[in-house]
Amino acid sequence: VLYAFCRTVDDIVDESTGEDREHQLAYWRQVVSAERAPLPDDPIAKAWLHVLHAYHIPSRYALQLIDGVARDLNQNCYETFEDLSTYCYGVASTVGLMSMYIIGFTSPEALRYAINLGVALQLTNILRDVGEDARNGRIYLPAKELREFGISEAELASGDINTRWVEFMKYQIFRVRDIYTESEKGIPFLHRDGQIAVAAA
Repeated sequence: VLYAFCRTVDDIVDESTGEDREHQLAYWRQVVSAERAPLPDDPIAKAWLHVLHAYHIPSRYALQLIDGVARDLNQNCYETFEDLSTYCYGVASTVGLMSMYIIGFTSPEALRYAINLGVALQLTNILRDVGEDARNGRIYLPAKELREFGISEAELASGDINTRWVEFMKYQIFRVRDIYTESEKGIPFLHRDGQIAVAAA
């Protein structure tokens, strides 16, 4: 059910068009804040509200996810790694934080590790999809770091792989691996039944 909610919200931004996207996102903000589904024949909304309340998932995480995916409507680049990390929190860490209330955890200390894992997973997606994103007019890689390595937007769009690009990607990959290593420390705080799934992710 959590996946269905996240997938539905994400698809609004990626697959819908025009003003309808804002309208649909507003509907899901309304769902998250409601006691019952605004449209009684919406099975995903009904199921999501049940899960949200049954597992005491803070609604702020669901609202932050909606706001996070909505950023793709207006923003197609990020200046610094800190800016990009904020985006990653919105679209990925929030999912991990909501998952934790379903899995169960033994200490609030686990939350910061879930945030790290979400950032690392989203950065992995970004590094994997550089070409596709560039063709769609989105450059998630930090603009400041691209300049530091002497890489232009034109090189990204053309897929030019040179020494500067290889060194840039090594730098990004090493950083993501460090974040994964740090986030692993949170796995022991999870309920035992969920530890293997999160470790595998």
